[in-house]
Amino acid sequence: MRSTQLVAIIIALVVVAAIAYFLGTMSQPQQTTTQSTPTAAPGPRKITFYTWWAGLERFAIDAVIGNFTKKTGIQVEKTAVPGGAGVNAKFAILALMQAGSPPAAFQVHCGPEMLSYIYVAPKGEGSFVELSQVAKEIDMTVQASEVLSACSLNGKIYALPVNIHRANLIFINRQVLDKLGGSVPKTLDDLLSLCNKASSAGIPCLLQAGADQFTILHLWEQVFLAVAGPQKFIMFMYGTLPADDPSLRQATEIFLTLSKTFPTNWPALDWTGAVADLVAGKGLAHVDGDWVVGLIYNVYPQVKMCPHTSITPDCNIIVAPFPGTQGVYNLVIDSVAVPAGGPVTDLGIQFVKYFASPEGQSIFNPLKGSIAVYKNIDPSIYPTAIQRWEVEEYRNAKSYVLSLTHGALFSDVWQSLMQQSIVLVQTGRADLWYDALAKALATQRSLWKDTWYMGAPGKPFGGYQPPWVK
Repeated sequence: MRSTQLVAIIIALVVVAAIAYFLGTMSQPQQTTTQSTPTAAPGPRKITFYTWWAGLERFAIDAVIGNFTKKTGIQVEKTAVPGGAGVNAKFAILALMQAGSPPAAFQVHCGPEMLSYIYVAPKGEGSFVELSQVAKEIDMTVQASEVLSACSLNGKIYALPVNIHRANLIFINRQVLDKLGGSVPKTLDDLLSLCNKASSAGIPCLLQAGADQFTILHLWEQVFLAVAGPQKFIMFMYGTLPADDPSLRQATEIFLTLSKTFPTNWPALDWTGAVADLVAGKGLAHVDGDWVVGLIYNVYPQVKMCPHTSITPDCNIIVAPFPGTQGVYNLVIDSVAVPAGGPVTDLGIQFVKYFASPEGQSIFNPLKGSIAVYKNIDPSIYPTAIQRWEVEEYRNAKSYVLSLTHGALFSDVWQSLMQQSIVLVQTGRADLWYDALAKALATQRSLWKDTWYMGAPGKPFGGYQPPWVK
């Protein structure tokens, strides 16, 4: 981390967040904590929700908030703190918790990201509301058991999922594919062969983006998943995979081969620019998560997306599982947590209960480009063929893992590997990358502290039980 700049940014964020909170609370009528029968209807109530949804996602979250307010009379002030995956928001939220004035609710990824809050919160896990009972009340324990397992820490739930994205996807420009005379790749060998064709024709094969870093690590992750399989993938998450496991070297060698097919401007591209180039036919494919579906649907309405199982004559973008990962659902889970003991904790619980419920998720996910965690929600609510296809993929998946790039790594490990993946592509120095992987595995292993695991007693997430769980 950059010391002076980062400290200045954090201080500014904390000050702004604290001022915003206190100004908001000062404007609200004081609420009593007595249990006497009210003599009059309560006045307007207002809570703060911290989120990093500030782009196109704002339409989805605004729709949820609007319906929640209409039903309950509780106003929700959405505070968007800039910074990927809430890195900066964490400092502001923790500062407010230390001051005894936390927001009512905040966005977080399940798994290590939520655990990192627990480690530094004033009262540890006691700083957050345990939401298992809420999950039962909204039928999540029955209809979304795999996702709920990923959001459980030692059998307790401190963040409720509001959607799922799938990370292991490849988006292919159909016209470029036809020009090359190729077909949708099903294996890594198929992908390598197709990329050779593209390179021979002077066409970038994979449009990955270096400017915001994550799609580079994201690609390595999917190659690793294809090579290693789900169990070793989950072992990486826990840091229990040996640093000399052959799958790490094999995945890296394939990744380096694929990186040579990036466009020359890859360091300057962000993921939205990479998608724009894909739509324009400036390359063959882009490896990413299905948030790309929401982007294309909202920004390029004339572009038709289709699943690889149903390619229509007017299809522009084909969506398929990343080659070699068929049957695996690589989860990215957005969730909401509620700080405990604050003046609006009860209102925060009402908000998360609504947002995570079938009704809230049915409003949010069609607009977000993701899908709901409930397997019994009718797929017809989704506006794109890809989301409807993803529902079937989710229901029928043989195994579930949690994305390394999007939630399964502790923040320091995540930031380090993102940066080192860029260095790997720029220099080709696999030796440096293997050193980074070894450090990442050791750090992951230590940060679980021989105490925590995902899932519940006897039911570990993904079927893998780390060795410290007896």
